[in-house]
Amino acid sequence: MKKAIKFTPKEIFFGMNQYRYRWITFNDTLTGGKSTSKLEQQQDWITYSGIIRNINNSAWSCMRSNKIEQDLRDYSLIEIKLKTDGRPYAFEIEYNEGWQNEKLVSMIYTLPHHWTTVQLPIHQFKHAKLRQILDKKLDESVLNHVLRYNFHVAEEITGPFQLDIECIRFI
Repeated sequence: MKKAIKFTPKEIFFGMNQYRYRWITFNDTLTGGKSTSKLEQQQDWITYSGIIRNINNSAWSCMRSNKIEQDLRDYSLIEIKLKTDGRPYAFEIEYNEGWQNEKLVSMIYTLPHHWTTVQLPIHQFKHAKLRQILDKKLDESVLNHVLRYNFHVAEEITGPFQLDIECIRFI
């Protein structure tokens, strides 16, 4: 069996010419909720939108990439060019196989309806499990085994949401 080679990303673009990463939505319908979301491909970005509904104590949605084994050890910063509706969002780095397992997370807060570039220092990411921040020091060894990325609608605020993403840069 041939072993997959780890990929070291430099940039992820969300325009129509992106082929390495495929993105899907993932909602609380898996846990009895009624939130909905969709992705719309634009020429130079992707629009992730939907409605968060709090049913059965479940109110969440995320946009996630396909699995590609990646190595982020040489990077100290992640830059994301995006436009939000003013809601808080989370950027997550998955390093475990299961979606419900521990991952790294950083919050994103921006002014609404303006394209901006946020900078997320990797040393400020926190370990989280099931959207709860864990009280533990950052284990940077997990950066050697990154599997996918998520954009998560944070803080369970009900109502419509929209996030436009142009690119992610690893610095």
